[in-house]
Amino acid sequence: MLWKKYKFKLDKYVYENWTFRIVTIVLAGIIVFEGYLLSEKVNSERVVVLPPKVSKPFWVASNIVSKSYLEQMGQFIAFYLFNVDSDTAKISVENILTYVEPEFYHKVKKMLYEQVRYITENDISRVFYPSKIEVQKGLIKVIGILRGIIGDKVVSSKQVELDIGYRIKQGRFWIVSLVVKEKE
Repeated sequence: MLWKKYKFKLDKYVYENWTFRIVTIVLAGIIVFEGYLLSEKVNSERVVVLPPKVSKPFWVASNIVSKSYLEQMGQFIAFYLFNVDSDTAKISVENILTYVEPEFYHKVKKMLYEQVRYITENDISRVFYPSKIEVQKGLIKVIGILRGIIGDKVVSSKQVELDIGYRIKQGRFWIVSLVVKEKE
């Protein structure tokens, strides 16, 4: 009789022991899985950043951005670079320089201030009419008509292409190069 009670209790304890082990392993697995999901959510955070004028919805996630964001940034930079006169040229350049990556800052700044000097010395007003924006990895091409105006006379009207080299670092848009080409 004692042996049966002992055997019964022993079997009961062994069963409970195995049950607790299985439950513990399942709970540990769930905790590991939740940790994985949590780390994925933290690393795939989307930050919504607004350029000065928003015309299309877009998204920014870590080092990846939507095409519409790049198009809007290209249009924004072209606007500040080309729609200037002798009074607003320096302010426009300062606005663009806030987006230039530090290691390329002096090179881009030199190029932009050469344009400011040319515009202020000749008292030129410029207006840009974008017609096409192409987005590639690391490059935005803005194509359009650039008109130079002195007084009330149009002195030049040419099709230009603005190539904006860019990088996205932690959701921030950085300009690495600006190249203006005349198109024929």
